[in-house]
Amino acid sequence: MTNRRLMTLVLALLVAAATALTACTSDKDNGDASGSDTAGQKIEEHLPEDTVTDAPEDTTAPAPVMTEPPVNELDDVPTDVPEVPTDDPAADIPAVEMPEDEEPVVTEPDTPTAEQGSLAGLAGQTDSGRFTSEQSPNLVLCIDWESVIGDDGTADVTVTVGISHYRLFSREKFEMGAVQVDGNAVKFSTPKIEYDENTKTFTEFYTATYETTRSEMEVEASWQVLGKYGDIEIDTLTAGGTIVLADNS
Repeated sequence: MTNRRLMTLVLALLVAAATALTACTSDKDNGDASGSDTAGQKIEEHLPEDTVTDAPEDTTAPAPVMTEPPVNELDDVPTDVPEVPTDDPAADIPAVEMPEDEEPVVTEPDTPTAEQGSLAGLAGQTDSGRFTSEQSPNLVLCIDWESVIGDDGTADVTVTVGISHYRLFSREKFEMGAVQVDGNAVKFSTPKIEYDENTKTFTEFYTATYETTRSEMEVEASWQVLGKYGDIEIDTLTAGGTIVLADNS
């Protein structure tokens, strides 16, 4: 009796377990199907309206359009153009024969002749002089000259340009001085000056020797100071005059 009751109880448990297993399987299938439908609905709702999901079947590029180049206008040049005569009209002009014995006349331009004789008879004569600036009494530009007349009537004139000064400090000046003798101008540079004595001295800037056959020479000189000396504002010192080698009056 006990065994029979036990078997009945086991059988009832097996039936209950099978029923529960069948119910769980059925619920799982229904839930998956429902979730799949919901996910598919959400993805479909978020797709853009103009999204193309199907690729076009025909992906072949269109054939290129061929264009012909414009017709060259030179191809239409007519071929029946009349020929231009090539006869030289100058061929009818007779040639001019030049006589063989006649030579061409060559004319030379007139050249000015140098003044001669103004220093004749003064061979060995010497002379000298000085021209000075007037812009400052203590800083003075000087032009010293010395001349000697040769046997051929040509004089050598040595021109020296410098400044007479007391205590002076000046920087180096590049081509800030100039001298002109008979129209020939030359620029000169001056060195740095550091003279700390209160006695007058002379600083030479430029010297050269010129030749002339005339009795007079014009000379001028200048030097840019661009500063103050002895409470006097000086821009440029200038000096000049006429060198007289012989008095022909």
